[in-house]
Amino acid sequence: MEEKLRILKMVEEGTISAEQARELLEALGEPETVQASAWNAPAVPLDVPYEDRMLRILVDSADGDKVRVQFPIKAIKAILKVTGKLPIQMSGDMEGVDIEALTDAVVQCLEAESVGDIVTVESADGDNVRIFIG
Repeated sequence: MEEKLRILKMVEEGTISAEQARELLEALGEPETVQASAWNAPAVPLDVPYEDRMLRILVDSADGDKVRVQFPIKAIKAILKVTGKLPIQMSGDMEGVDIEALTDAVVQCLEAESVGDIVTVESADGDNVRIFIG
């Protein structure tokens, strides 16, 4: 177990790639994982029940700001059941972003039990946004 945590920490720090981590975990006899990707997203074993996964939002601004949000799928589904919508309110310069369409896409991915990227934006001015389930 300690070896697995060390491997995941190396992926998180960017020391090794997700593919290298997969090979190391296979050598240890660990279950295969969903590929870890950019912005320090940890690898998640494929056998983790969907309800125990997280919706993650990662933002790196060109100005150096970093935002990391993770929310349990179980909690999001409970909120949707009670309110019928996601508690998302955007502010700032969001010109050209259809928040309702984005929210609908997230809801559809949750209903389909999708895993992986939902939205990835790498703007020309250096702002990066990634929304995914892992």
